[in-house]
Amino acid sequence: MDKKKPVQLRPYTKTRYVYQKLRICKHCHNFTILWEDSCAFCKRQSLVPVMEFAEGMAKRSVQSDRLLFYIIGLSAVLLGQTFLQIVIAFACMLILLVWLWLIQRRMLDSETLHALDKLIRSHREQILDGLDLNKATASAAIKEDAQLGFEIVREIASLVRNDRIRLQQIVLLQSFSLRKDMDLELEPLLLDEFDPDLAAYIGEIAKIKRELINSKAIRYLLDHEADILRMEHGRQIMIDAAGAAVRKKKYIDTFPDFISRYADGLPRYRFLRLYQIVRRNPGLSWNGLRDRVSAIYNEHYRSDPDFQKWD
Repeated sequence: MDKKKPVQLRPYTKTRYVYQKLRICKHCHNFTILWEDSCAFCKRQSLVPVMEFAEGMAKRSVQSDRLLFYIIGLSAVLLGQTFLQIVIAFACMLILLVWLWLIQRRMLDSETLHALDKLIRSHREQILDGLDLNKATASAAIKEDAQLGFEIVREIASLVRNDRIRLQQIVLLQSFSLRKDMDLELEPLLLDEFDPDLAAYIGEIAKIKRELINSKAIRYLLDHEADILRMEHGRQIMIDAAGAAVRKKKYIDTFPDFISRYADGLPRYRFLRLYQIVRRNPGLSWNGLRDRVSAIYNEHYRSDPDFQKWD
């Protein structure tokens, strides 16, 4: 009986840099990586992205520089002893003010990054405290609502990258009924050690989003092949992954032995894909894979019209 739960995951917003996920409370300067409206520490609705907060810091620094310039410029004007000296001082102040404004405008982005670096370095403990609170929120949510729990863990995983977080995601994903239209990922979830839930997840991904099966995923399967084959549906996982791998010639070039071992289990349309690549490259043997494909073809597909087109 299938106990997997159908879910509709909220869209996941990817950012260029991981720090862009962080938000800071303008009141108490504590941090969160979640989407809550109110600060979990002071309960005020004063959360803003760290980049926005850092830009505000940079602008305040710029304004301080301008204020100092105004004081110096006005002092020069007031110290003028003749009308001409006052006019010259005032004109120079205006020219230098425009120049300063242009320079500061150009440097705002770099000053914002500098302010951001200073903010993160000086608030390291608050960031860690905020992430710990986010993790506690995730643990509580998982018990009540697995979907919400996964969405929280997924956000935390963008900044906290360790096997414990990856395992939480994998276990939760394996409790869902996965679909092709979901925003799924594989490579960031790969572990060093064997995990049956991860192996099963790779098998599902190979069926619904085969474009996620890459060299790292295949190497994980090969590193733990013996353990996977001892699983109830372990051989099928390897077959599905091999079927996903034959979509690109580079994976056949890199893993010919892997493809060869599971070629006889490939569905007809995946074996046809493999057969087409083999026929297009008559000069390659792929360590015996060509002979293996020929044997399977002769046994099962010799009279198939789709295959005969390539003879």
